[in-house]
Parts: sequence; C-alpha cells; structure tokens
Amino acid sequence: MKLLTTLFIVSAGILSAYKPSTITLGAKAPDFSLPATDGKTYTLKEFSGGKALVVIFTTNHCPDAITSHDRMIALVDHFKGKGVKFVAINSNSPDGLHPPELGWTIYDDGFEHMKLIAKDKGFNLPYLYDGETQGTAKAFGALATPHVFVFDKDLKLRYDGRMDNGRRRVGPVEKNEARDAILAILVGKEPVVTKTRPAGCSMKWKEKAGMVAGEDAKWKAQPVTVELAKADLLGKLVANQGRSGMRLVNIWSTSCGPCVAEFPDLAKIYRQYSWQEFEFITISLDPPSAIGSVSRFLKRNQAGLSPRTQPLLEEEGRKTNHFIFDGDTEDLGKAIEGWDGAMPYTILVGPEGKILYKHSGIIDPMELKKTIVKQVWAGNSE
Repeated sequence: MKLLTTLFIVSAGILSAYKPSTITLGAKAPDFSLPATDGKTYTLKEFSGGKALVVIFTTNHCPDAITSHDRMIALVDHFKGKGVKFVAINSNSPDGLHPPELGWTIYDDGFEHMKLIAKDKGFNLPYLYDGETQGTAKAFGALATPHVFVFDKDLKLRYDGRMDNGRRRVGPVEKNEARDAILAILVGKEPVVTKTRPAGCSMKWKEKAGMVAGEDAKWKAQPVTVELAKADLLGKLVANQGRSGMRLVNIWSTSCGPCVAEFPDLAKIYRQYSWQEFEFITISLDPPSAIGSVSRFLKRNQAGLSPRTQPLLEEEGRKTNHFIFDGDTEDLGKAIEGWDGAMPYTILVGPEGKILYKHSGIIDPMELKKTIVKQVWAGNSE
C-alpha cells in the first residue's frame, strides 16, 4: 500500500509539472509586486524610467547561479551611473526542491536565507522573493537559474537568455551576451544576439512538490544496518586513504544527551550532500548488546544509506556506515585523531585523510556546512 501511495504521489507530480513559456522579443515587461531582502516591497514602477532594465532570475542553491553571482555584481558595477536598472528575483519554491539539490551551498531557497546570501555576497541590486506564488516567473516565462531579461527604456524585451558563457567557472568569460545587449540598447542599436539558452538549474516549481514528496518517502524507507567494529577498521575508515571524497564521522551514544540532540542535524547534512562523494559514518559507544536500540534510533532519524553511497561501500567490501565500537576505547582514541573520550565528537575527513573539521560537543550546523561546501567546490573546480 505504501508503495502504491508513493507511486501515486510521484505520478501526480509528473502529470502536474508546469512548463513555462518565455515572453517574446518586443513584449512589455510584466508587472510585479514582491518583497525584497532589504525589507521593502518593489513593483515594476520602481524600475521604470531608466535607459534599460535588467531582470535576473537567480537563486541561492544552484551551482550555475552561485558562480554567476560575482559576475552579476560586476555587471551591475559596470553600468553604474549609466541609467541601467537591475533587479534579481528568486522564484524557486522550497516545496519543489529535493534536499540533495542543496548540496552545493549552505543556504536553502527560502526568503530568510536570501537575506543571508545577499549580505554575505554583497549584492548591489534588490533581491526579490517570488517563491510564494511564482507568478512573476510564470509571467516572464523564466526557465532556469540564472535567466536574464534585458528591456529597453520602453520596457520592451530586447534580449533573454544566459548572462554569459561562464557556466560554473569562477573567473573571466569569453562571451557576455547580456552585457553586449545592454551596451547596444544604450547607443540605440538592436542587440546582435537577442536570445540564448539560459543554461542552469531548472526552476523549482511548486507543481514538483509531489515528486519531492515521493523522493522523501523513499529516503525515509531506506533500511538501516548496524555492525560491530574494532578500532583497526574504524581507523582505516577515518584515514580515508585513496579516496577523493569526504567522510563525516560522529562518535556518539544513545545515552548521551548532546549526541541525541545534535544527531538530526547530522542526518540532514548527510542527506543534503548525499549527491556529492560524501559519507556519514557513525560510531556508537553503546554496548554491543544495544544494537537493536541503536538501529531503531538511526531509523527514526532517517540515517539510512543513500543509494549514491552504496558503491563507495562496495569498493571496500562493507555493508554499512553505522557501527558499534567493540573493544578498548584507548585503542579507538589512538585510531581517531583528536578524540579525547568525550561525546559527541565529530570530524570531517577529506581526501587522503586530511582533517577538514573537528569538534567536541554539539556542532554548529552552518559552520560545518561551510567547511563541506568549501571542499565540494575545491573538488569540482575546473
């Protein structure tokens, strides 16, 4: 019955998936009234009266959007004082976003995190939220993030598509069609290029909520296995030799209050970065006889093994990432760097055993995620 329900939810999500239709060249800019990260509400009128208007649909989480943020800021600076008005809009709905899609960032796509990223990155243009109704994105026909629309002084569309050919690079680009279109408009000419493909992450429409719910049901249904382990095996896992990915290791116990309190955050972090080469390894100091209660705790906290993690285990001939330590804790202390015997203890191990993060006590999730994201981008840099 549960399987049929899940299939129905996924099918409903597929059938109701929204397909945007982008406004055509020469069309007037659609009106809007949206809240911004600066506490104000903006309408199209606030961006009228200039020599050109640039509307950039972007977001907090998409890797293509993330790498374009600095170039977006530079584009605004380039036309400072030249009568060009800019506005950025996030139309993604958190309801249409699968948690592992956030695996490139510390932020989610909600309005509160928009405030954080605008401050952290130093956005020099208003950043508006359309995720509640998504009416503005649908009126423009925004396809992806980022998607740029350039209008002339009469608010008629003269260019739409990508900002440039930078994709996920951080640095110079060879083509900058959005900038070229603005320059042409400022001198009264028709842009040479009027349309390109806005290569980036698809818009997270609310209509995808059914599909997200289906994925959530599958995640919750993942089985949890727990095995006993000696210090030598656990030390080998922490050493992470010959691996290019990360391992998040947590020493804990079901009888440890702080361990129980922080564990849901660790499980969420694992899910968020599970599409990366990222493992979550737990080492329980409960007695071996408590394997049943440990398994139930892990299951309640949705700490099952991601399908994307499974191949990493198979490479080493393992069946699980969850262990109960069976041995002398002095031996465990020698095998795991920095552990002084207190719980909880968390370390993030990078390629070839490099310790990227270690903390005794309850973690700060944002601090840990910043370290993870830094390594994600280091590992995926071109």
